[in-house]
Amino acid sequence: MVWVRELGATERHVAGAPRLMSDPRVRHYWDADETIGQRYAKALFGADMFALWDFYLLYDRDAVWRGDSLPTPHLWMHQLTGLDPARHLDAGRFADEAERLLGERPSERPQPVPR
Repeated sequence: MVWVRELGATERHVAGAPRLMSDPRVRHYWDADETIGQRYAKALFGADMFALWDFYLLYDRDAVWRGDSLPTPHLWMHQLTGLDPARHLDAGRFADEAERLLGERPSERPQPVPR
């Protein structure tokens, strides 16, 4: 989980972040310069002028991080305006796909209420 300065966040806020995402496989990082968001904006959209934030990536088991190369996400979603509405975060779909990638059976979840 990479935390950035959007919406007034500071590095001190990261200390409480594990309460939000407590899975022991999750690591929390502070990115003051929004480097990862800039790199994914470039990788996904070819854009140099902004940094993605409030976006979610899933990788399959074959994803490899090598040097400066970013692996291609299996699935990505966002909660931003101006980006592909078909990729707007659908938490149930995202969770089901994460469980599928982990080899678990997707649990029965109520369908999200349409916006």
